[in-house]
Amino acid sequence: MNYGGLEKLRANIAALSNEMCDIRTQLNHLESEYNYDADTLGERLAGQTLRRINMLFLEAYREVLVLDETFQD
Repeated sequence: MNYGGLEKLRANIAALSNEMCDIRTQLNHLESEYNYDADTLGERLAGQTLRRINMLFLEAYREVLVLDETFQD
């Protein structure tokens, strides 16, 4: 264990990582539902925006995963 005295921090990072995983799953679902060949312009625009959000979110999620991995039990 490498986080003696930082148990609260460890728990908070783990919780954040789990919540971000759930959001990533939701973003992936929405992105697949609203894609580039959707019937309406609104759906296509939503798909384009969701792809961009998903890409940016993935970058932040990877950072949290790296931080989470630094804690060793």
